[in-house]
Amino acid sequence: MDAIEIQHEDDLLILGDVARAIEENEFEPYVQPCFDLVARRPMLGETLARWTFPEDGTVIPAAAFIPALERTNTVCGLDWYIIDSMCEYLGEQLKTLMVPPVALNISNQHVDDANFVKRLSATTEWRGVDPIFVSVEFGQDLLARDERLAKTLIPSLISAGFSVVADKFNATPEALVPLMHMGIVTVKVSPVLWRDSPVVNRRALTRAADELGIALIAESVETADEIKMLRREGFLFAQGYYLARPMNLEDYAKLCSGRI
Repeated sequence: MDAIEIQHEDDLLILGDVARAIEENEFEPYVQPCFDLVARRPMLGETLARWTFPEDGTVIPAAAFIPALERTNTVCGLDWYIIDSMCEYLGEQLKTLMVPPVALNISNQHVDDANFVKRLSATTEWRGVDPIFVSVEFGQDLLARDERLAKTLIPSLISAGFSVVADKFNATPEALVPLMHMGIVTVKVSPVLWRDSPVVNRRALTRAADELGIALIAESVETADEIKMLRREGFLFAQGYYLARPMNLEDYAKLCSGRI
């Protein structure tokens, strides 16, 4: 058996385990908040999938199973499970607490689904959630290379009341312009760009974003010194382990209410 066949066999085993785990509610949504650096409060929550073994409470990170689901074209089923769970959470929380919007971190495979927006709208309506509280994340590389997003999917999402977040942005300030024309006003900036580029480049990026009305979120912030640098260079928002690690919905609700 060669390496490809071995990987296929492993993927099928993981797929079977995932199907069982979904049936037994072993998956749950986690949220990693993005913070307003001035108010030091969450302004957006990125949704993630976590798999918890009931026997010992071990939490399995997405990197351990998402690649297998991507390779077998079955990841969208798990995405919809997490999407529905997040919308149920939002519907309950918004009855008593003004929580920030969530950004759905989904597979690129949804781009091929002509009914994606219709199904997302039906899910939010069923859970009693205004679409204004739901964003969809797409990587900047996908936004740049797949014309279907600009021509069809993103206009449909925005028309339905949702918003779109550009993720992993690592380009020149000029690349913000087509994003703005798509209607994207929130851009998450890769650490390769904000941490490693010259000061003049970072300031050019924040100036361009300010002129275009785009909110920049610095990703993967790890230290207090990086927060200070980001503030100096004009960044108002950030996400990373220094600010908060991914957390379950109970802890996220406490964070949003100011109880932790």
